[in-house]
Amino acid sequence: MVRTHAVTAACMIGGFAVVALVVTATGGSLQAAISGWARGAFGTPYAAVQTVAYAVPLVLIALGVSPALRAGVIAVGAEGQMIAGGIAATASVFALPRDASAVLAVPAGMLTGMVAGAAWSMIAAVPLLRWRVNEILSALMANYLAVQLLTYLLRTSLADPEGYSTPRSADLPAAARIPFLPVPGRLTAGALVVMALVAVGIWWHRTRSARILDIFAEDRWLAARLGFTPARAILGSVGASGAAAGLAGWMQIAGPDGRLTPGIAGGIAFTGLVVAVLGRNRPVPILVAGLIIASLTTGANGIQLLSAATPTAIGVVTQGVLLISVALAIALSRRSRAGRGAAHG
Repeated sequence: MVRTHAVTAACMIGGFAVVALVVTATGGSLQAAISGWARGAFGTPYAAVQTVAYAVPLVLIALGVSPALRAGVIAVGAEGQMIAGGIAATASVFALPRDASAVLAVPAGMLTGMVAGAAWSMIAAVPLLRWRVNEILSALMANYLAVQLLTYLLRTSLADPEGYSTPRSADLPAAARIPFLPVPGRLTAGALVVMALVAVGIWWHRTRSARILDIFAEDRWLAARLGFTPARAILGSVGASGAAAGLAGWMQIAGPDGRLTPGIAGGIAFTGLVVAVLGRNRPVPILVAGLIIASLTTGANGIQLLSAATPTAIGVVTQGVLLISVALAIALSRRSRAGRGAAHG
């Protein structure tokens, strides 16, 4: 476990070093870029709130995917699960009576989003458990299917009857929307839900099942002796990640977006995986990592303001480099785990 964290830390440090090299190689000032990042992400109350708002879905995705990563399952299907959750939540809300109250509409959207996300995650989990099909390939296929399904539905049964030029659903009823908090910026009460889940994650991290998940990733035979079967570990952890992603999909359409659009996932899913790895699959570090990764986007304008040679696209570049670093860290950790398993066998 210590070796795994060391590999991850080295890959992340290497990723940030590459970004620093890009900034200096293109004529930018690294000191000015850092100052601009801090100013753009946290320099004003509005900027700070926007950073928190962008971090909310990232932290939620990361919290959900963490049990699967701890079990040794590379869960990359959050994009499809977000889409499935958004589709189901939208359909369930529109199926309610037009005068349905928030007491009914909000839980209906939330629960159907979570169930749909968990169900969609089984597209990768069941073949992995039953036939040992690589979960990355099946999850990416499921993501593609979800994108195509969303495109089709937004042009047919879920299309806005007003007939917009771009595919989208009708606006959700006001009763089905997540209220905004009384702060500058667009931060919804979904942030409170995520903080509650962080608290649950802190509690769960200390439980026996969390420790056995770590054992399962290293030695399935020993985990089975402790009563933790592969079905329980894989289906449970992947289902939890799907439910969290479905919840994130609902929060996007019922919060800042207000409607279902093709951009519901918007890069959130894969960035959430970066947050999970950067936070070492632990709730509090995930919360910190989520704020840092979110600030790369919100602080990009500040970077360009103080370092004219560095464009705002540096935020996207940084996230891309970190995603590659995460992929490298996962590959090296899995290779190391496989080597230890072969030596043990």
